[in-house]
Amino acid sequence: MLTEELTTEKIKDLKKPVPVNQESPFTFEELFFSVTDPKSNITYANEVFVRISKYEKEEVIGQLHKLIRHPDMPRSVFNIFWDHLNASKPVAAYVKNMAKDGSYYWVLALAFPCKGGYLSIRLKPGSELFNTVKECYAKTLQFEKRKEQQLGDKKKAMEESRAFLLNLLKKEGFADYREFMWNALQKEMSYRESILSQGMSEEKKKTEKHIVPPVLVKVETILSELVLGLENLQNIHNALIGHSDYILKLARSILLLSLNAQISSSKLDQDDMLLSVVAEKMGEQSVDGEKRLINMKENIHHLSDLIAEMNFEIISSKIQVEMTIDFFKELEKRKFEKEISLIKSDEVINLLYDAFMPRLDVISKGIGKVPAYLRDLMNGVKDIERFLLVLRFIHITGKVEVARMNDDANSFSTTFQDLVNEIETADSHLRELNEVVSDNKDSGLMYTAYQERLTNLIANIDRR
Repeated sequence: MLTEELTTEKIKDLKKPVPVNQESPFTFEELFFSVTDPKSNITYANEVFVRISKYEKEEVIGQLHKLIRHPDMPRSVFNIFWDHLNASKPVAAYVKNMAKDGSYYWVLALAFPCKGGYLSIRLKPGSELFNTVKECYAKTLQFEKRKEQQLGDKKKAMEESRAFLLNLLKKEGFADYREFMWNALQKEMSYRESILSQGMSEEKKKTEKHIVPPVLVKVETILSELVLGLENLQNIHNALIGHSDYILKLARSILLLSLNAQISSSKLDQDDMLLSVVAEKMGEQSVDGEKRLINMKENIHHLSDLIAEMNFEIISSKIQVEMTIDFFKELEKRKFEKEISLIKSDEVINLLYDAFMPRLDVISKGIGKVPAYLRDLMNGVKDIERFLLVLRFIHITGKVEVARMNDDANSFSTTFQDLVNEIETADSHLRELNEVVSDNKDSGLMYTAYQERLTNLIANIDRR
């Protein structure tokens, strides 16, 4: 059916379904997507979308996306969702949708701004985080409804509901929605990949060359491997961030101890000048050490930021490439059917390519940086080990001098004892840091290989 033949009823004129406690089922291997214009009118929906929503395709195309909105969804979730899209940022969210017969289906929706509107791809969630989110949503919905009654203002109630939801997520360990979103994608994709690895349908495995460009299949394979490797990157991230705050605290503590030592030395007699020299050396080392420690902290954060970015880009690309492959197969199956949409399938293919192609470049460059960051961290650990070795020598020298002095050296004795305590704690952190970096030193070679393979494939991607 051609675009001009579509006669779309207004959403208010359609019979509103009554929610029922029954799921509209679909499988983990199924992905579905829709394209909307800037006002959220659906311009294209694939076959899986139509089947699960249980509407006819003619009923879906041209409708506002809220056609499938479930009343169990807090409005604040959509407020966060659209804030990202209106800022031209991709966003992911768990969403409970309602089919035409009132049944429900949960998805993790990943949406991107695209030419002429927005592209949204959904997958079936199933991780432990999903169960946590359902509880958070239920609490948020109750809070939102209560605030609407109290305030009599839906907009204000939604703003307070949004803050309530973000606070719930914070209690679950997520600093902000961005961090929650990254973790949700990682957990759901890892869960999905584990399910699919146990057995995929023959239909899903078919990738005839005349239907699907072989290079896309190869790209999807690499992205699948990278998705499985994200857990390793996430473990590196978590281990490093755990030491980052301590490193800055150590720099400040040693600087403070050196200042205390220099203040104490200014009160000593001329006969005790050697201790003053020790205090001065301690001060010099603390300044140098602070630079090394801050540099180490910055390296940790650079790698952690890169890992977080790669987490989102790899998963997004994996979903988009897989969706593109599925769409080629869908087009082949219904190539003799009339098209029911507001945009042509060729345009949809271009939108799908436009979604993942830039991300593949970002991934290729990003994973190429991992080896250098790991080398920098290894060198940083060695630098700090040398710094602590010098501090130990200063500590031993100081103790010798304090031992031959009178009670005037009590403050020095305390300072040097505090210093050795800091050194011992630092040693413990450094051992763990060194272990993390050493255990992953071979990761550098792995990511270099991935970069080469991905770069070669990108060069061979040809839009039909």
